[in-house]
Amino acid sequence: MTRIQSIQDIPAQLRGNWPGYLAQYWIFLVLLALAAIADMLSTVFFMAIDGPEAESHPVIRLISVVLGPVLGPVIGKLSQVAAAVVLTVYLRRWAIYIFVAVIILYAWAAVYNVVATPLLLPVH
Repeated sequence: MTRIQSIQDIPAQLRGNWPGYLAQYWIFLVLLALAAIADMLSTVFFMAIDGPEAESHPVIRLISVVLGPVLGPVIGKLSQVAAAVVLTVYLRRWAIYIFVAVIILYAWAAVYNVVATPLLLPVH
């Protein structure tokens, strides 16, 4: 298990784990990007209908209230993907498990946003 003795260990761990990362995990990075784009676009879709207040993720909701229902999900998802990449570089031994979990969650969220939004809209 990766143990942090000091905050200075983090950059060294990232530098040490970076060589070969892209070559080893490129397919997971592509799948992550596709799932993230689907989630982001479906979030913009439901926010155009329901507004940012309907977002369940508190940080994405806050960013979307401040930046709007298009820019908010874009900035929020880019931040999440960046965090996933940093985490998988840092915890490279566990990267595949992290990628699989995140890709499944993003794909599920995209489907949920598209399927549930029309079902949950009030009938006029």
